[in-house]
Amino acid sequence: MPKVGLLMRIVAVVLASLLCGCSGNVVGTTAEGAAIVRMPLRLSNAYLIKSKPPVLIDTGTLGDMDDLARGLHENGVRVNELGLVIVTHGHADHAGLARELRDDSGAKIVLGAADLPLSTKGHNDNLQPMSFEAKMLKPLIPDIYPSFTPDIALDKALSLESFGISGTVLPMPGHTPGSLVVVLSNHTAFVGDMMAGGVFGGMFMAQKPNEHLFQADRERNKRNIAELVSMGVQTFYVGHGGPLARADVIAAFGL
Repeated sequence: MPKVGLLMRIVAVVLASLLCGCSGNVVGTTAEGAAIVRMPLRLSNAYLIKSKPPVLIDTGTLGDMDDLARGLHENGVRVNELGLVIVTHGHADHAGLARELRDDSGAKIVLGAADLPLSTKGHNDNLQPMSFEAKMLKPLIPDIYPSFTPDIALDKALSLESFGISGTVLPMPGHTPGSLVVVLSNHTAFVGDMMAGGVFGGMFMAQKPNEHLFQADRERNKRNIAELVSMGVQTFYVGHGGPLARADVIAAFGL
């Protein structure tokens, strides 16, 4: 068993090194034509919407700041130009840089109100594994990050109109109690860890939808996916891998 644990740690380190430092690529646009850039960091995706001012969705893991700043810069955005940072949920691989970004940019931070117990402690909740693979990987998941209190603790819909984006931030508890989803008017949605793309953090088969390894409320999360499909979402931007197409999500989750 110790050898298995050591092997898993080596695999995790290798995967992290392969997934970090990417400048990102344009994966879509808003209805207004603002580019959407996916920036794969060490353990998760961050997304830049090149609106005025720019909006960032998710922040990466503690230690990702240099890669994130470089990715922003290569897409014509400085950290201090960010106007809003939306954290889809209070786990370390998505909220890890929230406090540092606010300190460096002055951007307002949005987090689901029900994830305040996580952000104020700077610690994940007790991850509930959905598979044997998840149980094996759980000890390797980073679970601490600099604590922060968001500027907006969201418990109802928030319009992005003031940022020139026809879209809404919606509370959708499931992966965590305070998980948020960003739904744009052009039938695209940023869903955090509601689901995942591919395996090994999206390194392989990135466009194949899968259940995320961990869910606080599995059944509610499945209902969230069905609700977004019923809303007409065509493209799902996820925290790991992706993007995911509507038809593939419907097939993967039996909707």
